Amino acid sequence: MKNILFFLLVIGTLSVHGQTHMMRAYVLEDGQEAAYLEMEKNWQIASQVMVDNGIFVQWSVWKRTPRKDDENWAHYYVFSRWTKEQIENPKDMPWEDIYKSFKNKSKKAVDNMLSNDGIIKEIRQMKYKGVASTGWLGLEWEIGDKAYFHYMTEKNKDFVDYENSLWKPVAQQQILDGYRKFWGLFEITEKNEAIKEIDFTHLAFNFFTDMENNQQLPEQDFLSRKLWEGLENSRHMLPAEELTLVYSTF
Repeated sequence: MKNILFFLLVIGTLSVHGQTHMMRAYVLEDGQEAAYLEMEKNWQIASQVMVDNGIFVQWSVWKRTPRKDDENWAHYYVFSRWTKEQIENPKDMPWEDIYKSFKNKSKKAVDNMLSNDGIIKEIRQMKYKGVASTGWLGLEWEIGDKAYFHYMTEKNKDFVDYENSLWKPVAQQQILDGYRKFWGLFEITEKNEAIKEIDFTHLAFNFFTDMENNQQLPEQDFLSRKLWEGLENSRHMLPAEELTLVYSTF
């Protein structure tokens, strides 16, 4: 059975590497959270049309868990995965289909329902691609699910090799043991002006199951310790950001 699961993990890894991803971090205007959530509720309808038209693989909205002494952190994150077809032969936004999906609403009304005017203070946008990951085995999302990601900065060119050789096998074993749904490392390929000067280069994502994981890494010999030290020295990693799923195409 585990051999079958491992095969599925490999296939899932290939699909992750073949897609382009976008993350938008939103800083909201004061007092506009309810209006933002209503807007994204409407964008879920529009995004499902984009999935149906082969533009997106998946779209989701996540609320960031605040931390003590937060200052100017984004309140919500929106993720979209594009299809390979969209990357190779880009399609325009299917606006006519989107308008039709809002039954009995005029185009002007739909435009207003999707507008973020007066709601979003700043958009921090980046595109990224997979460079190391497990598959998406068992990743059935439900509203309220938790996800975690780290901003990471590459310190030397061995970074991705270390992650692939050391951390990926640990994550794969945790999936096989039922503790984890996914781990992935992604290279940031494009940033908008709002974050262009920030130096992070990668994102690491983690999705866990509900099983409590008390496992410890096996006792390490000298060479193993040096390898893990090499991994730690190859990148700078910020603390994990906790996200809660609010909306999603499924």
